[in-house]
Amino acid sequence: MLELKQVKKSYKDKQIFSGIDLTVEAGQIVLLMGKSGIGKSTLLDMIAGVKSMDDGSYHYRGNEIFCQDDKQMSRFRNRHIGYILQDFALIDDYTVLENLLLPALYRRSADTSSLEDKARQLADQFEVSDVLDTKVKRISGGQKQRAAIIRSILLDPDIILADEPTSNLDADNFQLVIELFNTLKADGKIIIIATHDDRLTAIADKVYQISDHRLKLMTQGGSDDA
Repeated sequence: MLELKQVKKSYKDKQIFSGIDLTVEAGQIVLLMGKSGIGKSTLLDMIAGVKSMDDGSYHYRGNEIFCQDDKQMSRFRNRHIGYILQDFALIDDYTVLENLLLPALYRRSADTSSLEDKARQLADQFEVSDVLDTKVKRISGGQKQRAAIIRSILLDPDIILADEPTSNLDADNFQLVIELFNTLKADGKIIIIATHDDRLTAIADKVYQISDHRLKLMTQGGSDDA
């Protein structure tokens, strides 16, 4: 279980979160929705330890995660989190395959040969196998999106964070991502998605709307503040 309690965050003089709570169980898909600039990406960044909280607590599997400790967060992120970033965070002058394998360099126990085999299998599944040896700067936005998704799951993380993961995908590849998220859910992964895409509500266990510096849990019977 991943749990945030009374998390507060401001940027300069702008309040982003005024004390939010979020609990996500293993095997759940949670959507974060709301207008652009409302804090969806900031919340993902805090869970990933890319940004720190101003106040509040963060627990994972009953252990407190100290977001102010950069070394701890780096280890935690590498071992437990796969992050699909909105801007892909791929290195333009590296090939697609080199980008896919990059996180493995930071995990000394990783078997790079088996990971390369897995990367090639996923590349075939997501129809980017023909550009594995191509530099990222020469591939399309949709191909970059799919490469970013493959990289995020290659090390089999427990937590998948996704920032607008379907924004550059056609209908066929959208369906591939839906199937992937459902498979990851069945495997007991925690999946948290920031999105504007209403189609993803069909696979979500919880949908939160971010407004007025709070999370509102949207349910059939109404909404609850968090």
